[in-house]
Amino acid sequence: MTEPTVLLIDADPAVRDSLTTLMDLNGFKVQAFSTGSAFLRELDQSNIHCVICEAELPDITGVQVYHRLQAQYESLPFALLISQRDINTLRSAQSAGITQIFQKPLVHRHLLTFVSRC
Repeated sequence: MTEPTVLLIDADPAVRDSLTTLMDLNGFKVQAFSTGSAFLRELDQSNIHCVICEAELPDITGVQVYHRLQAQYESLPFALLISQRDINTLRSAQSAGITQIFQKPLVHRHLLTFVSRC
């Protein structure tokens, strides 16, 4: 059986690289995606540790990714990354039931605490 994987979805290559390195350095296996559609095509719930998703992706929103995941895997831990001043996305995420919301710029230890608790 493969070890659980943190699935990361972010359109920004620098953010993906940074967060992948952060997770790697802290002992977590990571699989990163640049779009929500690519993530959903590759989704294999059997070994997922948690999902970290950017709110604004080029093809669908992070809230839409969350809704699709909840339809299939309602107990899968999910964190949404939002811009600090994006009040509308924050409200939309909270209305959708997303409880783990991290505002950019990220405090990496808070994100690591979330991943460690999954």
